[in-house]
Amino acid sequence: MLKPGLSCAILLASIAATSNARAAPRTCAVDAVETHHSAQIGSRRIEYVACVGTLPVRNVEGEAHGRIVYTAYIVPTRSARPLSFVWNGGPGADSRTLQFHAVGPRILKNGVLVDNTASPLGISDLVFVDPVGTGFSRADTPEHAAAFYGTNADIASVTGFVRDFRVAYGRETSGLNLVGESFGTWRASGVAEALVNQGIRIDGVALISGGIPLGDEARSDRRRAVSLVNRTATAFALGRLAPDLQKDEAKTLAEVRHWAETVYAPALSNPAVLNDASRAPIVAGLARYQGLDPKTIDAKTLWVSPREFRMRLLASEGKTLGIFDMRQTSAASEGGAGKIVLDYYRRTLGYTQGSYAGIDAPDAGVGNDWQYDQSPITKESLARAIAGEGPPSASQPWIQRAMTRAPRLRVWVAAGLYDSLNSCIGNALTVGGLPKALASRFTLKCYAGGHMMYQDSRQTGIFGHDLAAFLGQRA
Repeated sequence: MLKPGLSCAILLASIAATSNARAAPRTCAVDAVETHHSAQIGSRRIEYVACVGTLPVRNVEGEAHGRIVYTAYIVPTRSARPLSFVWNGGPGADSRTLQFHAVGPRILKNGVLVDNTASPLGISDLVFVDPVGTGFSRADTPEHAAAFYGTNADIASVTGFVRDFRVAYGRETSGLNLVGESFGTWRASGVAEALVNQGIRIDGVALISGGIPLGDEARSDRRRAVSLVNRTATAFALGRLAPDLQKDEAKTLAEVRHWAETVYAPALSNPAVLNDASRAPIVAGLARYQGLDPKTIDAKTLWVSPREFRMRLLASEGKTLGIFDMRQTSAASEGGAGKIVLDYYRRTLGYTQGSYAGIDAPDAGVGNDWQYDQSPITKESLARAIAGEGPPSASQPWIQRAMTRAPRLRVWVAAGLYDSLNSCIGNALTVGGLPKALASRFTLKCYAGGHMMYQDSRQTGIFGHDLAAFLGQRA
């Protein structure tokens, strides 16, 4: 039996310990699950906090009928750190790809999670966003879900989320970046414009594998023409070019770019005015630089759509090239990655609520119900979509309007050489056509990979370091 004095001392010590534990400051919002971790990033071991939480979001009508579950990685420090919001595209994609293959502190490698030495977390705190209908994020009811599945509603809901997160975490004065991939570049551009219009300063917008959303471009034929370089690079990688073109890739691609800009683009701008004699060398060049039979080239339009190229290059082998990486002829296997991601949330991050769409719950099919309501769907725009040239209607010039109103806003644009949906040189042409005051604020990157260029192990580190350098800048 303990003596009264000793018993009292133990009780007081217990109370003090409990009090100290309760007084320990939280990094995460009060209703988020908080866990503490460390990772080797660059040359340093970094201690960070993971926060998995929920915020209500509003549709385009301003009605709060949904919730976004976010994953934030924060490095507690007295020095100011930027805050970067990251999402994928789809529409209807969760943030898994960027988080677990390129940007997060832990990425998948050979079927296991390892420290991401190139993670931008070394420079910026990160918030991975799963829009309504993806990941753990949901509408309140199935009836309310459709109100979030449209371009304008998506921009409105994510804009509100970014604003509310900054308030909930007391980060209104932190440097602010938006990072979007594929369709997520539309979201990033639209959210940037909306926030700028609300008087919120944005330092940077990173656009990955989605081009530069500027609406309908007057000279789309030029972008079409230079996409030939992607095709040539793919045919080179697969060994389908003539022997003289297979000798030196850099020389071949430089030759193709010159031909595409000086010969092909002018012809493609108005093929109807060409006679048969003028068409013949264009058809021969298109066949030569794409590794195709001249008989498969439409001599009238002088155009091979991305879809047609993917189907024709290896048709003799019964193979079709991949949409996202044309060097591949079969879909990449997930290899149990979904189970690893879910286990990471349940065990490592301690988030036990809800179910994850596409892993332990059916995919919500968000993209099937999407309303492209940012601009009209025309016969021409729908035909381009069917041919593999992007969404069924044009974007809006969100990013240009945002940059015009925010003269210090910078934009980083990344593309993959083997992506059938984007063009490195096309991005350069687009920026070259902008006013100099805007063009000078763009940083363009081209990687030897596909749509998810960072999934190529030779590009993962390069991509991560490049993005981190951009996110660390302050306007």
